[in-house]
Amino acid sequence: MNKPQLRLPIDDNEPIAEVWRPIHYLGSKLRLVEPLRLAFDQVDPNRGRLVDLFSGSGTVSAAAAATRDVISIDIQEYSRVLCSAILLPATIAEKTAREFIARVDEQAIGTQAAAAPLIEYEEACLAQAQRGDHEPICELIEHASMVAFVASGRPAVRPDFEHAQKWTRKLIDVESRTTLVLRFYGGLFFSYRQATHLDALLTIAHVAKGAERDLLLAAIISTASEIVNTVGKHFAQPIKPRNSEGKPKRNLIAKIVRDRSIDVFELFGLWLNRYRSLPKATRKHQVIRRDYADALAQITGEVGVVYADPPYTRDHYSRFYHVLETMCLWDNPGVSTTRIRALTETFSRGMYRADRHQSPFCIKSKAPVAFEKLCAGVQALKAPLVLSYSPYASDSDAHPRVMTVDQIMTLASRYFESVETISTGKFSHMKLNATRLHIDASTEAEMLFLCR
Repeated sequence: MNKPQLRLPIDDNEPIAEVWRPIHYLGSKLRLVEPLRLAFDQVDPNRGRLVDLFSGSGTVSAAAAATRDVISIDIQEYSRVLCSAILLPATIAEKTAREFIARVDEQAIGTQAAAAPLIEYEEACLAQAQRGDHEPICELIEHASMVAFVASGRPAVRPDFEHAQKWTRKLIDVESRTTLVLRFYGGLFFSYRQATHLDALLTIAHVAKGAERDLLLAAIISTASEIVNTVGKHFAQPIKPRNSEGKPKRNLIAKIVRDRSIDVFELFGLWLNRYRSLPKATRKHQVIRRDYADALAQITGEVGVVYADPPYTRDHYSRFYHVLETMCLWDNPGVSTTRIRALTETFSRGMYRADRHQSPFCIKSKAPVAFEKLCAGVQALKAPLVLSYSPYASDSDAHPRVMTVDQIMTLASRYFESVETISTGKFSHMKLNATRLHIDASTEAEMLFLCR
């Protein structure tokens, strides 16, 4: 039976575990952790095990971990890495951390030397931009990726840039994972120098095993998320340095210079210390990389509450974090392609993974079945479901939701005896400063469906 919409009470007296943002995350629940925790307690006052079904950056899992056993689940490897580092942090002694940094420094010397032609060319372009000549850095960003440069048949660019690309390819191992970030994303999302430093960190981190490896990787992708040179600090689209008339966007030059000047190793040291200082787990947490439906089917034992925050628009979240995913998988991914004016097939501007996850929740024709599987899977566990939902204002520029509130209410009511909608108060998602990717949750309150 459906009940009237309620407003969730806020308890200001009960303390909550410290939560923080490990990466810039679209639709982050950082500001909603207290209402969510109270919602979990409302449907499961005994504080049984929480299943965080689309855990993403791990913010909700981390917030609940102080008072509940948590099973953190996501299909993406970067999410598994973050949640492992936060919920089950490894103990890395100061001596071990220093030895790691020393090995990274040694690795970086070789990679940076091999990439010197591109590093020096880019830094000359940045210096020119600061003096008012913006063309060289705009051209570099447009043709930065070494992998795309070769695949496109070596586009017509300034001779010095072509020479730098050519000589760097001769000096590096173009198949080795030790130059992964440099070859795919150098100059595009990061400066070439930053890319060599990230490669050095990844090369040494991937030698480690288990929880230690996850913690090191978490610190690396937190660093990458902070330094990335894009609008919104996501990886959906590289910066477009020119306007529709082909002229350099002068207002972006300062950001380009600033982001590309951040010291990777210094920032990584701060993130590493932050992860190392996390309290050790005192509860029985699990972190699983798996599809939501398969994960629900394989959970054993009692579950107190399932929390689900699936995407609701056509914007596949994997596009925003594909570089972090590649860093964690540490492979040489195939790159998705696109057709320009239906004539020429080229690599996607963002260098997306060809195998990146496409969520059924983002596809209008598949979303109803996906929600059916979600509700059926939770019902089989005999557990209540807390489901996040951001309403859509039809007069806004946001993308419409693939499922409406009424549709979800009707569907959920077939699996649960009671379905309530609860407002958490006025709240808006983080949004990109780009009209086409504007993902505004509107001024309506974030809603929670309480299904039991």
